[in-house]
Amino acid sequence: MKLNNSSVSALAIVLLLISSLAIVASDSILLGQAKKSSTTKAGNAGVGSGGAGGGFAEQPPIGTEPLTPATANNSAAAIAIAHRLAITSVNSSKSNGGPCLPQLNHFILPLKEARFTVIKQCVTVTGRVVWTNYFNNDGDANFNVVLDPPYKNMLGPGSYSQVFASKYPGGPALHMETVCQGPVTSKSKENVGACYAYNGPDFRSVLPKIGQHVMVTGRYLIEVPELPGGITEVHPVYAIKILP
Repeated sequence: MKLNNSSVSALAIVLLLISSLAIVASDSILLGQAKKSSTTKAGNAGVGSGGAGGGFAEQPPIGTEPLTPATANNSAAAIAIAHRLAITSVNSSKSNGGPCLPQLNHFILPLKEARFTVIKQCVTVTGRVVWTNYFNNDGDANFNVVLDPPYKNMLGPGSYSQVFASKYPGGPALHMETVCQGPVTSKSKENVGACYAYNGPDFRSVLPKIGQHVMVTGRYLIEVPELPGGITEVHPVYAIKILP
């Protein structure tokens, strides 16, 4: 069958349109895949990624500061973290816990005290114990508490980091330090003589075990030099109560 000139032209136009549609469809698929990949990467940014402290081990709440390599207690990063935590820890100031015992602060020597950015002088929180270390060579009895819902926003960025996770099993938690409960064997200038004349309270009978639900009262601070993003602590602990 012979095709006239008009038929050939029409066929050529049809083939050109089909080819163009195929190219557009292919570009659309590639663009969609690129967007999906970009979204996935953005959503995972900071989780297990590089950067300060190796990134976050667990995604922190919205509004949490990025991990910072700052190591000074009066750095802009430390002050910004402390300012936010002073606001988000409002429930800890309303809780009825044990007595506030600021006299225990005197058993922390100035050299160690200089590492701290104090957020609140006295707070009370509750939660579940996930890690213990009785006792450190500085005489402290330490444990970590995964906080109950009313206090969940009391952790700084470092408590969600890979560094924290590698050091403390059990997930992001508030670090508790109960001073002068054991012998001081450390030769560091931060610790030698710190517990001289300490005469109580003796918390050894109520130091919690892993899995126990506790109420803890003490001074609330962040220790930025400890790890990238700082470690959020109750230090010293003023009171401990084992809950049902």
